Amino acid sequence: MARVKQIIGWTAIVLFVATLVGIWVLTEQNAVETSLLSESTARVVEGQATGVQAADATGEAQTENGMTGRADSAASNVRSGRLASIRMWVGTNVRRVAHTVEFFFVGLFASVVVVCFSRRPWSVCSRCVPVLLFCAACSVGDQVHKIFVPGRHFDVIDLGFDAAGYVTAMLSVLLAAALVRHVTRPIGAHARR
Repeated sequence: MARVKQIIGWTAIVLFVATLVGIWVLTEQNAVETSLLSESTARVVEGQATGVQAADATGEAQTENGMTGRADSAASNVRSGRLASIRMWVGTNVRRVAHTVEFFFVGLFASVVVVCFSRRPWSVCSRCVPVLLFCAACSVGDQVHKIFVPGRHFDVIDLGFDAAGYVTAMLSVLLAAALVRHVTRPIGAHARR
């Protein structure tokens, strides 16, 4: 079990470093480059939503030839409206969503490292503190980095989106670790508490 934890821990370190390098590279983009990347990402998302809408329209046309056309058509219109609003929200917030995703992986890998390399059985709460502090430092460092990139600026709102990512990942990993520790504890240890 200890050997598996080490392998997972070292893999998490490598992926953690790769994630930070990826964030660094994305932050190094100037305002024009980052806008182009955001626009192309929004177009991909929009294209996916349009493909779903086209499938809905095809299904709607097929059902109009049958008996249940009106009910299916109304449901399809509701789905199309929801997809359009999701597509619009993602298009305008693609950078914010990207921050959450990037820092989800920062929190995920940092949490896995702490869980795998801790020598003593810490409580879930005591593991949260170093991970939170480290992830918050990475988030602030990313925003400070932006100050030195032409056309970019420190954005306090991004810190909240970063936190949403790393807190979600951290809680997921630490709760999973606590569950695994509880399940793998010897049978007699459960009763002795």
